[in-house]
Amino acid sequence: MISGYILKLEKLKRNVERKISIKKYDDILLSVNEINIKKERETLFYTFDHIFLKIFPNFITVFNSLLKKEDQIWPKDNEVLNTDLRIFALMRLGISDNETIANILEYSVNTIYVYKMRIKAKAIVPSDQFDHKIMAIKAVDVLNKS
Repeated sequence: MISGYILKLEKLKRNVERKISIKKYDDILLSVNEINIKKERETLFYTFDHIFLKIFPNFITVFNSLLKKEDQIWPKDNEVLNTDLRIFALMRLGISDNETIANILEYSVNTIYVYKMRIKAKAIVPSDQFDHKIMAIKAVDVLNKS
């Protein structure tokens, strides 16, 4: 997926360079305006969510087992993962820095902190153990799936 984005950027760069060299400045603006950042981000999240759940198929169930029944977080029908789950999915992948998570999800660092603290406050395990429990969620064992 990343290589696909790099190819898109490379194509855009060549296109812009060509249009600058022939002084087609209005065409550059048209090219840039064709990029739909919101759609690209939705595609990125959709792909991330599906790949993550293929690696960690029990993630949502195990995550919710750490919360009281009334506080459990389940994706809506049109979602694969929601923001709450995605934050902890990134953490499960080893991205624990709030700033990095905020950059990936395009939130402020404070917002990520609030999301995490709000969920940990509802956990049935002590807050300081919650991250360890998230990291203990097992990936699918491809070698033993025969």
